[in-house]
Formats: sequence, C-alpha cells, structure tokens
Amino acid sequence: MDIVAVGRESSVSAELPDTAMINAQSREEIERLAAGLVAEQAALRRVAGLVARDAPPGEVLEAVVTEAAGLVGVGFTTLLRFEPDGATEVVAVHDPPEGVAVGLRAPAKGDGATQRVWRTGRPARADRLPDMSGAWAQLASGRGFLSSAAAPVLAEDRLWGVLVAAGRGALPSQIEEKLARFAGLAGTAVASSQARADVQALADEQAALLRVAELVARGGPSDAVFEAVAAEAQQLLDGQPMILVRFEQDAAMMVISPSDGPTPSGIRIEYASGTMPDRVRRTARAVRVDDFNVEPNAAFARRHGLTAGVAAPIVVESCVWGMLATTSADGPLVPGIEDRLQRFANLVGTAVSNATSRAQLVASRARVLSTADETRRRLQRDVHDGAQQRLVHTVIALKLARQSLTQGDMPTSIDRVEEALLHAQRATDELREIVSGILPAALTRSGLRGGVESLLADQPLLVDADVEVPRMAVEVETTAYFIIAEALTNVVKHADAGRVWVRAGLRAGALHVEVGDDGVGGAHAGNGSGLTGLFDRVEARGGQLQVMSPPGRGTTIRAVLPAGEPHVPLPGKPVSRRFA
Repeated sequence: MDIVAVGRESSVSAELPDTAMINAQSREEIERLAAGLVAEQAALRRVAGLVARDAPPGEVLEAVVTEAAGLVGVGFTTLLRFEPDGATEVVAVHDPPEGVAVGLRAPAKGDGATQRVWRTGRPARADRLPDMSGAWAQLASGRGFLSSAAAPVLAEDRLWGVLVAAGRGALPSQIEEKLARFAGLAGTAVASSQARADVQALADEQAALLRVAELVARGGPSDAVFEAVAAEAQQLLDGQPMILVRFEQDAAMMVISPSDGPTPSGIRIEYASGTMPDRVRRTARAVRVDDFNVEPNAAFARRHGLTAGVAAPIVVESCVWGMLATTSADGPLVPGIEDRLQRFANLVGTAVSNATSRAQLVASRARVLSTADETRRRLQRDVHDGAQQRLVHTVIALKLARQSLTQGDMPTSIDRVEEALLHAQRATDELREIVSGILPAALTRSGLRGGVESLLADQPLLVDADVEVPRMAVEVETTAYFIIAEALTNVVKHADAGRVWVRAGLRAGALHVEVGDDGVGGAHAGNGSGLTGLFDRVEARGGQLQVMSPPGRGTTIRAVLPAGEPHVPLPGKPVSRRFA
C-alpha cells in the first residue's frame, strides 16, 4: 500500500465537508440576493406601472415611499421636496413617527443626509443621527432613530427633492443605491405630473386671457375690465390677492381694483424711493421682492402681514400707467409668476389705451360738431350783418330809382341807381371775402403754392417762405393750407415775433409742413390758440402734428400728412421769397 497515496486520499476526504458547506452557503447567498433583486424589480415595476398609467402624483409618491420602505427593511421612509432656499417639505411618508406628517417643513440648516444631498446632488447617509445637526436629524434622533440614508429626486435634471429612509439601528450597506432607483421613478412621476400641470396651467391661463381679451375687444367699460383682470389673475394664481393701481403725477398711486388685497379701491397711497412701485415705474419692468423686511416699506408690509410680492407694469402709449401686483403672507411667490402677471397687465394697458382713444375720439367729434356749428353761425352772422344788409339797401335803392323814373325825375333816378350799384358792389366784395375765408380761390386754382402766396400777401409781418410742392389731393392741400393759416394767425395774435418762416415740401410720400417764429412761445392747446382744432384736422387726415413752444423761445409747428399720388407739377417757380 502506498502510504503517501492513502494519506492524500484521507486529506481530500477531510476537505470535502468544508467545501460542501461553503457551496451551500454561497447558494443561499445567491438565492437571497436573487430573491432581493426579484423583489426590488417587482417593487420598481409596480411603481413604474403607476407612472406609465399617469396615476395621480400623490398616489405615485405614496407608492414610492411604501415600496422603498418594504424593500430596504425600514419603517420610516419619507419623500421631501426642496424649496428654493434648501428648506424641505414632506410630500409623502410611510410609517411616520409622532409629529411627522405631509406638509411638515424644516429649514435647510444642518449636516444630515438630506442637507448633504441638497449641497452635492448625490446620495448620502448618516450613521449617527444623535451627532448630527439640523431639524430632520434632531427630529429623527428624538424619536429613537439612529441612522438615515437619502437619495436625490431629479425632475428634468433639476434637484426636486430627496427620498429618505431612517432606521433605529445601523442601515444596510448600499442602501443609498436602492433608494436611488426608487428616487429615479419618483423624479419621472414628478416630471410627468409637472408637464401635465404646466399644460393645464397654460390652458387655464389662455382661457382667462381670452375672456379678458374679448371684454377688451368689445369695448367694455374700463372698470369692468379692471375687475375681470383682478378676478381672473387671482383665480389663476391659486387665490393670491391682486391689486391694480394707477400711478399719480407725484410719487403716489391710486388703488383701482383690489381683489382681496389689503387696501380698498379709491385709496391713494404714497410710496418711497426704492420700493416695488417705484422700481416698476422707473424701469417699466416686472419687479419681484422675496422679502419685504429688507424693503423701504417694511413697516407697511409687517402691519398687513405681507412677506413678499411681485408687480408687473401697465404700459399705455410707452408710458407706465400703473401696475398689477400680488402679495404673499407666506414667503416668496412661485417662480415665473412675473411673466403671467405681465400678460394680464398688457391686456389692461390695451384696455386703457382703447378707452383713452375712444374718449379722445368722442371729444374730437364733439369739437368738430361744435366747430361746424360755430362756423355756420358765423357765416350766418357775417352774411346777415354784411352782404345781406347791402343787398337789402340795393333793392330799396332800385325801388326808389324806379319810383323817381316813373315821376320823370331822371337825376334822382340816376342817383338811386348809383347808390344801388355801390351797395351791390360792396355786397359782392363781402361775399367774396367770406368765401375766401372758407376756401380761397387761389388754393383751388393754383394749389397749396398759390394758396400760401395769397395768404402771405395779406400778412402784416415779414415771413420767409419756402413752399415747393406739386398739386396734391384737395383734402391734403386744404389741410396744409389751414395749418399754415391758423399758425400765422397765432403768430400775429400771440407771438410778438420778429422772424417767421413757412416751409412745405414732399418727402417719402408725405407732405411736411413747418411754421415757426422766434416769439414768446408758451403756446398750447386750449388757450385760444386754435391748436386743438389743428390736431383734430390733422388726425382726421391720418397725419401727425407736433407743437414745440418752450416759453421765451418761440413756437414751431410741424405737420406730416400722407400725400398720396402727386398731381402734375404746376408751371412757374415755387414760392420761395420774403413777403412783407
């Protein structure tokens, strides 16, 4: 017998039980790991199924914390949402200890696992909660928990929140990786829910804007538009109080339409430099304040329990007319609210502009009617007091002449006829003068150039004129003529000028007219200058009128009128000389 061989066989036989034991343990470990993996995949599939079915976000997040708790073998599991400053709020919780519920908030300070996720964006764990600072670590430690692990919840690559599990003993290794897989599903659910919410919010906003826009388009009363804007914006922004104000001439504003705001309508409020209204008015841009305590009006905010606010300017014809604002009593307002407010503020600006235009149109029509009535009365008075009386005298003189003629008194008849001719001639002259005041013959015969020449010939002052224009539409020539005539009348009556000039030329399809003087200036509409009538006349022709009249520095009136197609040029030279 080979003693060495027998010894070798005995040694191998002795090792077999140990190998079998190791293999059995390995199989158990593999089976345990496989079972854990199967359980994890099943849990993930259940949550993923909810996400795929577009289940309500609350249901998905509750499933996340419940499945994660069962998988990692702990009871207390919670899902926290980060605020912009790092503070957190419970949005879902499984097996919470006393004092923990959905809606509970905690500040960002501390060095626990949650705070480390906020700072790094990566999974973290805390194995000794009693040694950690921060509200969540102290709360969990006070309820008998020893350790915790946390994984970030990302929604569209943005850190949205954190999934946290806490244990009363040491937590298993690699628990952060398991939590991270559930956190990924939570992030998908949040992103999907947010996308649906964004679409719905956009639809709601567009519907609200459309309702207000229809009211504006119908020409609804301004007060009704203001109330609709405040109400629609408040409803759209989850009941946030709204206030619509109009800026006054000085550093003050008038509350036009509040919606559950701290101040009633009709109240006049003064504001300090650097405050939200002041910044809106100066910049014509939306302004956001996240903490009124650092604002100049902190006392007012504290008195009314306000902590933050956002305001958007209401712009009317390039000027900041007012603002639409909302405030909060519970911290900063949600991001993006500035743009939503601005869209409503733009509608208010359109409504105010339309209302102003309608009011100006009504006033302009009233002035036109008044002017027409006054013109008719003046014509009636001028004809009655002048030409009509002359013609009456003419008729009387002719009758007397006929009577003398029948009596054979030839000399007297001749005298009576001469008297009748004199009255008739004077009546003709007066009628010609009246007609010339309505529309001068030179204007209709020779266009603007001839009209200006005849107008300047009768002026009692020196005028430098440069009028080089072809024949144009009668309406354009007439409007330009009366601009020049009214401006020169103002110069004679009010300017005390030493130099006067008239310019008219055709450029880029528009007739440009300018009348200026070096007199006392200070002309404005409403002081008997006739400028209001000129504005009405020019606007009626689709043109623009500009009056520059600083006190002591003369007056310049410029008008631009659409000229249309020019007619054939007039023969002769343009008006370009000095009239005395």
